[in-house]
Amino acid sequence: MRLPPASAPAASPSRGPRRRSPLPPMRAPPPPAAPDSPGRGLKRKLGCIDSATRMGRKKRLESEYELGAEIGQGKFGSVRICRAKVGGDEFACKELPKNGEETVHREVEIMQHLSGHPGVVTLRAVFEDADKFYLVMELCSGGRLLDEIAREGKFSEQRAAIVIKDLMAVLKYCHEMGVVHRDVKPENILLTKAGKVKLADFGLAARVTNGQKMFGVAGSPAYVAPEVLSGSYSEKVDIWGAGVLLHVLLLGSLPFQGGSLDAVFESIKTLELDFSSTPWESISVLGRDLIGRMLNRDVSCRMTADEVLSHPWVVFYTECPLKVVAANLCLPNKVIAPKIPWDRHKSECDSVSDASQRSEDQDECGIVDALAAAITRVRISEPKRSRLCSPAITIQQECSSNLKNNLCTAF
Repeated sequence: MRLPPASAPAASPSRGPRRRSPLPPMRAPPPPAAPDSPGRGLKRKLGCIDSATRMGRKKRLESEYELGAEIGQGKFGSVRICRAKVGGDEFACKELPKNGEETVHREVEIMQHLSGHPGVVTLRAVFEDADKFYLVMELCSGGRLLDEIAREGKFSEQRAAIVIKDLMAVLKYCHEMGVVHRDVKPENILLTKAGKVKLADFGLAARVTNGQKMFGVAGSPAYVAPEVLSGSYSEKVDIWGAGVLLHVLLLGSLPFQGGSLDAVFESIKTLELDFSSTPWESISVLGRDLIGRMLNRDVSCRMTADEVLSHPWVVFYTECPLKVVAANLCLPNKVIAPKIPWDRHKSECDSVSDASQRSEDQDECGIVDALAAAITRVRISEPKRSRLCSPAITIQQECSSNLKNNLCTAF
């Protein structure tokens, strides 16, 4: 969702001290008189877009693709099936109104910047006419993760771990490339036919360089990180959103709820999760520990994508053979899980309360924790300071009205 517009205009990173950016700069647009000019409008501005996406006005969408049924509808546009006239391959066509040109430009530029990673939806071509932009992208036949959650209610720990591992892999790549998604939620996660995760909808994403901060509220109410509501923030807002998603996958409900936008925000800023309550009894201690670390309000203690990938819960459920997991969960003898030695000294960042340890003696959860402790030598180090965000420089990003105008009441 898009948040209320900021009172101050967006500030360009170039207004601060000049720094050499590790990101490839946008090439200057071709001169209007050039014979191969892509035409006026968005296409003239996309100097960073390769020839496959610089279609311009000389070619129309209808000359290359046949539009089919609508498969998705959002606040700012719709998504339809389209079929290539040459070859017959099917794709997804995202239609966006012309009044959001700068947002479309940013989304296209970021998707092109991230192209090549298997976890990012591939942009194939961009068209425009007098009223709309058309983004032709790969079709993810598995649909949205949101729809999968709606059908199943909640996931097993193993299946949830597979989803989180895929998501963390693509978020790690985005952060290394200087991109913060800022709207991680199940609506924006697509699935392939094989069930692999694809991150989509980069309309709220921002490109940052080393030493930059972001300001301005952006995201979806139920998934927005507390620091977004109060001031500057970094790429770790994506980890918070993924932590909310993991809560939804395991328990089938949102951790922070309310009857109004203000109530949701207050819950995000103040509610302490009670890992000893009844809903958590069926979740392993390691699963609870990971959620607590991802939803830590202390940004310096919140995990990075790389740290999530190396967490024993993720390692156990995604690297241990499925048959071994199933067989051991049926063991008749009770196994009490030992405490996992995360650090030699207890960190102030520990997010799981002592009360949550009471359910360690439950059969299945205890077995899972014991097995994970046995097969894993991974130790979670003290969270590192964000590489993308430091006190040196600030960057004002464009805000949106998505958050204010589209309060999430479900997922």
